[in-house]
Amino acid sequence: MGLAGVAAVAIVIAGVMAATAPPVRAATPVLGSSTAPVTITEYADYQCPYCATWARTIEPQIQTAYIDTGKVRLEWHDMAWMGSESRDAANAARCAADQGKFWQYHDLLYEHQAGQNTGAFSKDRLKAFGQQLGLDASTFDACVDSDKYGGAVQADYAQAARLGITGTPAFFVNGQRIDGAQPYSVFQSAIDAALAGR
Repeated sequence: MGLAGVAAVAIVIAGVMAATAPPVRAATPVLGSSTAPVTITEYADYQCPYCATWARTIEPQIQTAYIDTGKVRLEWHDMAWMGSESRDAANAARCAADQGKFWQYHDLLYEHQAGQNTGAFSKDRLKAFGQQLGLDASTFDACVDSDKYGGAVQADYAQAARLGITGTPAFFVNGQRIDGAQPYSVFQSAIDAALAGR
């Protein structure tokens, strides 16, 4: 095989490798100790009003009673199913995580919900949120523009689909599924049962 043939084969192989490359993965955002006996796995969408309600009202109670006391860790997973701005917001939050500001960015997104795909989470707005948090603008903006974690966001969505999740928010408390922004008492009962080994 001549040099031209070798080069052509190399180009084809490189193209196949690029097409099948795994998505860029960010570490799963977690609140709480890695040794906590109970894990709450959350699947949510930043445009989902019920997700915002849970984040603002239920999550702080769980954090005070269980996360801050070392009993529970909360793992975040994206289920960006409500449109392009959901996916862009999820990517941007992962970009913020690169600079250690995932949870602050997560909270800021929920504070600025304004309907589905209305421009509230346009890329310009997402970048402005990064500036508000003092993120390095050039690094963050490049991450947002390149959709660096788009594949990872889609992988989380696919995982949620495999679990049979069809709406947000959805949770698993040591494997026990809870759908929707249920009252604190529902989570309290599930957590206490898990802590008791039931």
